[in-house]
Amino acid sequence: MRERAAFCGMLFVHLKIPEAASLKDRRQVTRSILERARNRFNVSAADLGPDGSCQDGLLAFSVLSSSHHEAEERLDSIIRLVHSMEEKGDFFLVREKKEVKGYADFQD
Repeated sequence: MRERAAFCGMLFVHLKIPEAASLKDRRQVTRSILERARNRFNVSAADLGPDGSCQDGLLAFSVLSSSHHEAEERLDSIIRLVHSMEEKGDFFLVREKKEVKGYADFQD
């Protein structure tokens, strides 16, 4: 039996949205980022809040791949997308955290 590896990549992005005066304003910005990432890169993506804060956003993205390198590349593409959207000025990136873990337990 040949072992198969699976790699799960996670990316967390903390945003500051200084012009947002309501949760609706915040969601408008975060939804735009999430939808663009989903459509362009076919990733899972979620707005993790924080609840009650209209000027902070925490977004999470996840990818699955059979290659560590491919998972890293897909997450890097999302980071580049966020940076390009940041240039429009609706938000600024406070912090990002990326991690890829391998799981080699899967066998034929």
